[in-house]
Amino acid sequence: MLVDKKSTPWIAAALILFVIATALYIPYAWNAPKGALGGSWQGLTYGIVGTALMAFAMLLALRKRLRTWQLGRVYTWTQGHVWLALLSYPLILFHAGLHWGQPGSLTWVMMWIFTVVVLSGIFGVIIQNIIPRMLLSDLQHETIYDEIDHVIHELAGEAAKIVVAATPTEEITEDETLSSGGTLIATAPMAMLITARRQLAEFYASQIKPYLASPRGKALLLTNAARSKAAFDEVRRSLPQSMREPLNNLESITNERRQLERQRHLHHWLHTWLLIHVPLSYALTVLAIVHILIALRYR
Repeated sequence: MLVDKKSTPWIAAALILFVIATALYIPYAWNAPKGALGGSWQGLTYGIVGTALMAFAMLLALRKRLRTWQLGRVYTWTQGHVWLALLSYPLILFHAGLHWGQPGSLTWVMMWIFTVVVLSGIFGVIIQNIIPRMLLSDLQHETIYDEIDHVIHELAGEAAKIVVAATPTEEITEDETLSSGGTLIATAPMAMLITARRQLAEFYASQIKPYLASPRGKALLLTNAARSKAAFDEVRRSLPQSMREPLNNLESITNERRQLERQRHLHHWLHTWLLIHVPLSYALTVLAIVHILIALRYR
């Protein structure tokens, strides 16, 4: 969920409600003979409102499954999910008198889970606002996530074709001369070209090909952009001008592979937090229902 100008009313409303709830809680907690208690009418009010906001936040999952139903825009539900769920945390704390309960108790477990859910949600909002901008500004070769492996495979094939075209089998040409003993001897320019071709082929075989074939491109020389540039520059300085274009093309391919891996890494960060946030949210919902049933039974 992107935080933009459309989020301003939601943020303002959540802040205003938080200020009102805090302003009402302070005199209540200060003047209560036994301190703020969840069983008082004030405490119950905080608990009911906080639980209602939590329930609304959980309904977002149901709303996403019922996209064809006329239940309001998903964007509006998402804004409410974030800001009202965030507001529910201090309200539940006010309900409990700023206490988490006895260690090991159901209340204590719920508060720990609730805290992790809120923190993971905040983390999710932050990375959802940072990573898309990074993808747009830093990555020139972004592609569909599911196509990354296929694109990398195509890059490896393209690199192989470049090397084959740039390092053909050496043939005897008119630049070669025949010695008096009948042995073919290459001239100096031809010898330099043969050496350059061999050097390019060896660099491809030892560095570029393993990097492009690696499942994640880790722990290799070309994984790091600075070390990769230095390696290509070193080879480039030793090649004749006619051999530098193929090397430049190979460098572009490795740079594109590196950007695709960065996209994969950012994509994982963009979604991995949900593996914590979503299951714990459901667990919290179940525990909240159990907590309410227990409270009703002993009331």
